[in-house]
Amino acid sequence: MEEVGSQQSSRSAGLNWERAEEVMKAKGIAALIATTPENIQYVIGSQLRASNWTMQIYAVLPADRSTRPCIIIPTNRLGVVAQFGITNVDIFAYSDFFVEGTIEGKPSTPDIDLFYSLLQSTVIHKSPLDALQAALKQLGIEHQPIGIDEMRIAPQILEGIKKTVPNEAVIPSYGLFRYIRLIKTSYEVSRLQEAAVLNEQIEKELIDLIEAGVHEKQIADHYRLAVMKGGGIPAMTAVGAGPRSALPLIENYFHTIESGDQVRFDLCLQLEGYWADTGRTVVAGEPTPWMKKHFDAVKSGWETALEHVRPGVKASDVFHAAVSRVQGEGIPHYRRQHVGHAIGLELYDDLTLSPGDQHILEPGMVLCVEVPYYELGAGGFQIEDTVIVTPDGFEFLTHMERKLFTK
Repeated sequence: MEEVGSQQSSRSAGLNWERAEEVMKAKGIAALIATTPENIQYVIGSQLRASNWTMQIYAVLPADRSTRPCIIIPTNRLGVVAQFGITNVDIFAYSDFFVEGTIEGKPSTPDIDLFYSLLQSTVIHKSPLDALQAALKQLGIEHQPIGIDEMRIAPQILEGIKKTVPNEAVIPSYGLFRYIRLIKTSYEVSRLQEAAVLNEQIEKELIDLIEAGVHEKQIADHYRLAVMKGGGIPAMTAVGAGPRSALPLIENYFHTIESGDQVRFDLCLQLEGYWADTGRTVVAGEPTPWMKKHFDAVKSGWETALEHVRPGVKASDVFHAAVSRVQGEGIPHYRRQHVGHAIGLELYDDLTLSPGDQHILEPGMVLCVEVPYYELGAGGFQIEDTVIVTPDGFEFLTHMERKLFTK
């Protein structure tokens, strides 16, 4: 049992307790209720995912630190709870699910032991609403204002909870969770760096594969398999060669690399829930003057963006500085909707380096900085890295060379 529980205890450090308490106090709420997989993981430290849109899974984060978080899950998820060793929460299960047999004197494993124990001890409620109401009652907050992540709670359950709270004092809180998560704990920074390092290690492997005669799909397949071998989950795999390097999102692969083609990577993965997003550009042969000029302009804009990444700078100011630099360095018509985004348990956390974003950069924010360019009929370029905002500026979480690669 120690082996299962130790995995969970090391994962719960992602929560920025001080920031969460500050938000709950400011809003006058007794708890925050997570409903999306990302926010649930943020509260309890482990991933609990629904297998369909009707399944309801919640995590309750009380404002009172002396009380434990609660999870509301279907009974069939008790086995998943046991596999992740989630022991630092109170469990409120709902709906019937039947598992027969006993482990007494039988072959078993630590997670089966815990699963069996949970089957014996967990009260099974009739519905997710009943289970959530029981959790709030146990916490002593069933008649107090609460915040609910509105993104994944069924409308009828939300209405049912509102009826029990005075003046229907239920605050939509998806945005509050995203605000809290914007400043990373040291644990989260470590997880994000591990994910970014895995991503760029595999990206180096892809660069080594580039040569005339190699199909885009071979590169994409290599990436996805390598991510899984590294313990991650592959996501966006934008691998575009030749004219297809100008396509922003690439989910189907048609082109065989020819000599002189440029190949653009924009690659995303998840590692234990945390995202990585990096990108590079490679030429299979000698770059043309046009390629060099446009890559140099893009890189100059990217460098300018980084020069502005420091505490106290407005996100939109980073954007304007980067775009202006690209325009002045050889792409006068350059346009872009953003030059980067915050990253964490979501690929896009609650900040973009965009013209309308008024966020002020703070230490502890983790950003992907990118200044890509796509020109149909010519090609595309990508340079994207991950940084953390520090008191004095920023530090890279990625360390791959930042150049136009040639093979």
